[in-house]
Amino acid sequence: MANETPETCMFFVDDSNIWVEAQKFAASGNSRMPKLEDGDQDPRLRINIGKLVDVLRKSRNQGESFLYGSRPPPNDGVWDAFKGFNFKTKIYDRAHCGKEKEVDNSMATDLSQKATELSIRAEYEPSFQRQKASTTFIAITGDRDMLPPIQRVLEYKIPVELWAWESGISTEYLRQSHRNSLLSVHFLNTIFDKISFTKFTSTHKGKSKRVDPAQTVVLCQFVNPDWGNLESFVAEELVEECRLFYTSWSETGEEIFVEFPRVKNIGVMVNKLQRRFEGVSTVVSWPEYANRFNKHSPAVVKTSNKYALLMDDDGEYPTTRGTAKGGHQPVEPNTDLRSVVKPQGANKGSETVEEKPNDNDGFETVFRRNALQEKR
Repeated sequence: MANETPETCMFFVDDSNIWVEAQKFAASGNSRMPKLEDGDQDPRLRINIGKLVDVLRKSRNQGESFLYGSRPPPNDGVWDAFKGFNFKTKIYDRAHCGKEKEVDNSMATDLSQKATELSIRAEYEPSFQRQKASTTFIAITGDRDMLPPIQRVLEYKIPVELWAWESGISTEYLRQSHRNSLLSVHFLNTIFDKISFTKFTSTHKGKSKRVDPAQTVVLCQFVNPDWGNLESFVAEELVEECRLFYTSWSETGEEIFVEFPRVKNIGVMVNKLQRRFEGVSTVVSWPEYANRFNKHSPAVVKTSNKYALLMDDDGEYPTTRGTAKGGHQPVEPNTDLRSVVKPQGANKGSETVEEKPNDNDGFETVFRRNALQEKR
C-alpha cells in the first residue's frame, strides 16, 4: 500500500556495556575459544559493528541511532566506525573516580525525549501516528539505571527490544518483560559467533614499541617458512595453552614473537611451546634468541593492544582470527602442519596444500587441528 509506513528501529547503545561484558564472555570460554586461565577478560575480543547493527535491525529500516561512550580508553576509531553506520556519538570524559554518570544521563534523556517527541506529534499528525506504530527502540544496555527511561518509553506504547550480555543485565528487566509484552529481553551471548572475532595480533598501526623480553617467546627457523597457513596455525596452537597472548612478526619477517603479558614464569611457556611446535619451528626464550642471532636489544614490533578497539582496523568485515601476514588463510580441517611441512633442502614445489575458498561473508572459517566441526 502507498501509505504503508516501513518498520523502523532506533538504536540506543551503551558502549561500555558491550565493551566490558563482551571481554568477560570471551574469556569465560565459548564455541571458538577455551576458557582463559590467566584472566577474566580477553582484550583481544572484537565486535563487528556492521554485523551487530544488521543482526539486530533485521529487515527494518534504521532510524535515528545513538552511541554513548566515555574516555579513557581513547577509542576514537570505535566512535568513527559507529558514525559510519549513521550513529550520533555522544562521548564524555570519565570522572576522577571512574564513574560514567554523564553517559547514563545522556542515554536516559534521549530515550525519554525521543519517545515523548514521537508520541506528542502522533497526537496531531496522521503520518507520525503511522511512524510511531511502526517504530521500535533497540537499547543495548544491562544497566538498571536505564530502567526508568525505558519504562517511560513503554508508557507511550512504543516497543523496546533490550539486548545485553547475560552476565551484565539487571534481573529487573526480566521481571518487567514478563509484566509488559512491549518489552522483550535478548542476550548478546546468543549471537556472539555472528558479531565477534578474536584478533591475536597488535592493532595500533604505525605505533611501535619494543617487546618485553621477560614475557616473550620466539618462534624461529621454521621448517617451512613459506607455508601459507603458518600464522593461523601458530595462533590455533597457542589458543590451546589457554593463556592471553599476542603475536607479532619480526622486522625481517622470519620470526614470530609471542608475548604472554600475564605469565609469571616465561621459562615454563618456553618448555611447553617447544613440545607443541616440535618439528615445525625452533622455540627459544628471548635471551637465547638474542645470543644466538646477535640481537643486542629487542626488535621493534607493533604494540600490544592495551585498549582494544571493538572493530576491525580498516572498518571492514573482519576475520575470526588476527589478520595473517600476507593474506594467510586458516588451517584446513584434519590438516596438521607437521604432516605437510617440507624438510629443509626439499623442493619447494613438491607439496601442494588445497585451500577452501572464504565464502563466509567476510568471516574466515577457523578449524582446530583434528577438529570434526568448523569453529567460527
